[in-house]
Amino acid sequence: MTMNYSFIRFFLCLTALCWVPRGLTAQTADDRVVIDEATETYRYVVAPNGDVAVKHEQETTYELTGNLSEDVQPYVFYDDIITVDKASCGSLKADHRAADSEEVFHDGSKVCYFNATLTPKHRRLTAHFHRTVTDARYLARISLQDSYFIRRKTLTFIIPTTLSGVRTRALNLPPERVSMTAALVGSDSVFTYTVTSLPAWKSEPLAPPYMQVSPQILVTGIFPDYHALYRWGHELAQVDTTIDGIDSLLHVITAGCTTPRERLANTLQWVQQNIRYVAFEAGLSGHRPDRPAAVVRKRYGDCKGMSLLLATLLRHQGFDARLTDVGTRSIPYTISQCPTLAAVDHMVCAVMHDGQPPLLLDPTCSYLPVGYVPQHIQGREAMIDDGADCLLYTVPTLAVGLSVDSLAYDLQLDVDARWLEGQAVYAVRGDMKEYFMTSYERSTMSDKTELLARNLNADDRSNTVSDVAWRDADSRHEWASFEGKVALGHAVQTVGDDVYVELNPHNNLFALRLDTLRRRSDFELPLECCVVRTVRLHLPEGYTVELLPDDFALDVPQGRLSCTFEQEADAVLFTQRMLITSRRIARADVPAWNRSVSRWTDACNEQIILKRKP
Repeated sequence: MTMNYSFIRFFLCLTALCWVPRGLTAQTADDRVVIDEATETYRYVVAPNGDVAVKHEQETTYELTGNLSEDVQPYVFYDDIITVDKASCGSLKADHRAADSEEVFHDGSKVCYFNATLTPKHRRLTAHFHRTVTDARYLARISLQDSYFIRRKTLTFIIPTTLSGVRTRALNLPPERVSMTAALVGSDSVFTYTVTSLPAWKSEPLAPPYMQVSPQILVTGIFPDYHALYRWGHELAQVDTTIDGIDSLLHVITAGCTTPRERLANTLQWVQQNIRYVAFEAGLSGHRPDRPAAVVRKRYGDCKGMSLLLATLLRHQGFDARLTDVGTRSIPYTISQCPTLAAVDHMVCAVMHDGQPPLLLDPTCSYLPVGYVPQHIQGREAMIDDGADCLLYTVPTLAVGLSVDSLAYDLQLDVDARWLEGQAVYAVRGDMKEYFMTSYERSTMSDKTELLARNLNADDRSNTVSDVAWRDADSRHEWASFEGKVALGHAVQTVGDDVYVELNPHNNLFALRLDTLRRRSDFELPLECCVVRTVRLHLPEGYTVELLPDDFALDVPQGRLSCTFEQEADAVLFTQRMLITSRRIARADVPAWNRSVSRWTDACNEQIILKRKP
């Protein structure tokens, strides 16, 4: 199981069984290779002891559509759960190597592939692969897309009638592109899906989660319900939790703590800051947590290993800490709706106390404090360890306003120099805190102070920033903040006795115009949040406010865009807000989004006018 801050690093199920493409693209004139025909057969086999395996046969025919030769690489993945029994592609010899992943520290899977070339004289080739999924529980989802356009694809599931609960379902496919037939053949139920004109995948930035939009076949029923799913995972989690020297370690971790809440916060922070998050996705390592002692020794772990370490440290202090499986927001169905490994992709630690709702702690989020639940699990179902069974718990959804990105200027106006100068404070809370702090820590800049300064300079290189320093970067605290002195140019103009000042700081996070010229998928903004930019301009002596621009507010499907101009006793306060309550922007709606952002930006850019007193 994995969790990605993306930021956001989720995905569990079956990367070793299927390629995980993202996005959609139709067949175009640039498609020099297509898949003309693809067939896959999944035959379920029940052993005498009741174990269920799946025999998988795959045949794919590639066709050259252009007049230039093209290289292709037919391939399949395998690991400790999936074996490759046979592979053929004409006279070519199969190659094998470890499967690398940019998002996963250790996958453990391997790839079997052929290096082939299509030419104008030999336009077609067919690759065959036979594999065995030795445990059918790992076959929870089959991706249908490929890196090539597929003209026709047929998938057949042959399931003994003794496995009467096992069912299949197509997801994210329009009805006109898929047909399904069901038949009883001897003692087997046979389900056949035929898919036509299946677009190739295309990875795009700011795309919706793959699971929510990808054409796929779900397989349910191997686990009859979520209770059985929990018991299977609970048994895997029974690993040695002994940590040598745990008392000495906790003495260091909890030094200076006077309350249980402080000990809880310090313990969470120690795991967050001392254990590097990595992902383990293939085979059993994608489901069984590592031993806490091993995580401490190696100083890295995945969500399961980090959560079990946290639970172990807390239990030793007397807390009722429990492992908790959860399906993140990237999954379009819940655990109770679809009790399979495809419905669970993350693990956290739940602390039960005084009959209060469970306190969920996610150690993979390095900067979130006790009491804040990250957005990727808000509103989702979770299975909290309760011994022989689990507590099915719906994670609460927090107010969007708890995730804030705030930049505040307190400025003086030098009329003669046509310059604004003063203090700037940048503050982040909730998921925006995790978002910013993670990006800051991962920055490769040699001088990270410069990175902070760039966030205070209003994205204008003519401005200067100095004396930048952290106010608070403690992960245990609700807010993280830093400050600096700023001097802003190009914001002041004078005409006679009138002074024109533009107060918009031009730092509109998530408000860039979106390009749809080559876009294939919808857009999804990184987070639900409130982005606030404020400027308090103290009036120079001898000047009064001649004109304040009109306030502006616009409701959009994604939230609300607004700005206000207020006069105080000796100052003007400009406030700009972007409230994001829904992250998705359908591709067809992008022009409307761009127009809304432009209107909002224009309103924010209106100048105030100051006039010298007579």
